[in-house]
Amino acid sequence: MSATTPDWSALRGQFPTLQHWNYLDVARKTVPPRCQEQALSDYTKDVYENAGADAWSALNTADARSALARLLGAKPSEIAFTKNTTEGLNIAAHGFDLRPGDNIVLTDMEHLANVWVWKHWEAKGVEIRFAKHRHGRLTLDAFREKIDARTRVVSTAYITYGNGFRVDLPELGKMCRESDVRLVVDGVQAAGIIARPLSELGADIVAIGGHKGLFGLTGSGIVYCREDLVNQLKTPFIKQPVSADSAAAGAYANSQFDYVRVAHRFEGGNPNFLGVRVLQRGAEFLQSIGLQHIENRIHELSTACLALLKEAGLQTETPDEWEERGHIVNVLVPDAAGVMARLREHYRIVTNVKDDALRVSMSFFNTEDDLEKAIWAIRKEVAGKANATPRPETIRAVPL
Repeated sequence: MSATTPDWSALRGQFPTLQHWNYLDVARKTVPPRCQEQALSDYTKDVYENAGADAWSALNTADARSALARLLGAKPSEIAFTKNTTEGLNIAAHGFDLRPGDNIVLTDMEHLANVWVWKHWEAKGVEIRFAKHRHGRLTLDAFREKIDARTRVVSTAYITYGNGFRVDLPELGKMCRESDVRLVVDGVQAAGIIARPLSELGADIVAIGGHKGLFGLTGSGIVYCREDLVNQLKTPFIKQPVSADSAAAGAYANSQFDYVRVAHRFEGGNPNFLGVRVLQRGAEFLQSIGLQHIENRIHELSTACLALLKEAGLQTETPDEWEERGHIVNVLVPDAAGVMARLREHYRIVTNVKDDALRVSMSFFNTEDDLEKAIWAIRKEVAGKANATPRPETIRAVPL
């Protein structure tokens, strides 16, 4: 990573959508940079002109795996390609040998995808517990209260999708290791945003969809599995491990079917060659900027956003401390869905609504001017009514 501060204005020019829209919804999907367009074009051209020799290359898939591993701080052997975050969570949610009387700890701030995948255990006598937030914060004590001698798995988002709270994963991971508990993470909102390597999070498995901070396509993603855990997972719908020096492993060593070894065994059949290609270009683009530069820039922007909200008299549940947040800031307004629609229709400002609050989420391609225009428009639309109704303590009731 270069020590020189990136030219953010020049990088913004790599995103054609921003010529027409004030885009503050990257927590849902990130608008594509030019490198994604080029990847799509190269793929199609190769299929048309070269019968897919490059487009469908297993060696390119291996190169893409290495690029993602370099960017995110993991080993290529710990990375498998998936369709999305949910598929990665599903691999984890079916991969452990749990028994009646065991329990799984989730949180009451999870995306429903990280609830549904675990529910099948209840029919087998495994209890699902929910660590409860304190005023929008998932503290270590919230997890500690739910973990006991029969806890086998803790699963949480790294950055929550609603108010953007960032869980202290390294400390939670330490707590889990001390109790011999597996830590499974929904990492989609942090990948490409937070610079800390996957290997330093203390997580056993991290599931990441590719269509947010990694600048990939929907239907593409990765799952990280800590190397010494890979061969312990016994999910029925993935290939069982074989010895790396066996004849079976050797037969597939240089093809896309090398999933008989290491984390690649979580993949089945042909990979999403187009999605993998785009993910590689996105990873290379991010690597050229530097994740630490990106995190620093988003730190600046989100801090500016919180200051603008305070100045405008608007409330948020997003924490002030950078260590407890990322790129997501929520805004408590009446009729959040109506405000979101009017922002898009009247001002060409794209936001979202989660847990009945307006959600603003930014990337390094945004500017302070984007935020000033958005907060001005929000304040105008709510006409000073944002503080009329206090927020209840429960952000969202997770269906049990």
